[in-house]
Amino acid sequence: MNAEPRLARVAAAMADPTRARVLVRLLDGRLHTAGELATHAGVGAATMSAHLKLLVEEGLARVRPQGRHRYFGLADGDVAHALEALLRLADGRDTAPAADLRRWQKPEMRGLRHARSCYGHLAGELGVLWREALLAKGWVRAAADGRYELSAAGHEALAELMPAGFAATGRMLYDCVDWSERRDHFAGPLAVAWLEAMLAQGWLRRVEQSRELRLTPPGRPALVERLMGPLPVAALSGARRP
Repeated sequence: MNAEPRLARVAAAMADPTRARVLVRLLDGRLHTAGELATHAGVGAATMSAHLKLLVEEGLARVRPQGRHRYFGLADGDVAHALEALLRLADGRDTAPAADLRRWQKPEMRGLRHARSCYGHLAGELGVLWREALLAKGWVRAAADGRYELSAAGHEALAELMPAGFAATGRMLYDCVDWSERRDHFAGPLAVAWLEAMLAQGWLRRVEQSRELRLTPPGRPALVERLMGPLPVAALSGARRP
């Protein structure tokens, strides 16, 4: 008898509604305790422990012990990209554009569409426009094997978003198809470093119990006007769409 295909086991691990909620929560790129995830999913501690054990065993999540706590996150970027692809598929990527637009105009989805974290990097309308601005300004340029690299001008212009001693070499920046926009935003370690810096600078802030990010009043002149330049006002305003 043939062994069960690995794909079937991974798919089964993702298919449970509670585990699916946990995986989508972990798409914010941060580490969470089992208690936090249990509260988010609406289940008890013992139930969540069993779910997390399976996710770790199947290579979908990782655990980091620290003191008395154990913190959980997605296993890696490949898992994050697979989840984003499944979210697009679940939304009906082949449905009529009008139906897709109506979904993202719902009040509970507008903020998530405007800006969110995708495994630690900036996604949504703001993420797509950030990528387009960096390419248009020549601060980022295409390299080999689907990678991107910073130009000399980019190193200088984005210095405040670069951690001290950060070496942008190798596959540090690449495209990721955006769940809501169906266009690319930037992913990779460099994109993660940029978002962490934007949050540390107070240009963006997280929304509790969500992947949503909100542009702050200081972020408008610092991120939008100075770094991104003249781009569609409606998409950058952070205001909820009618």
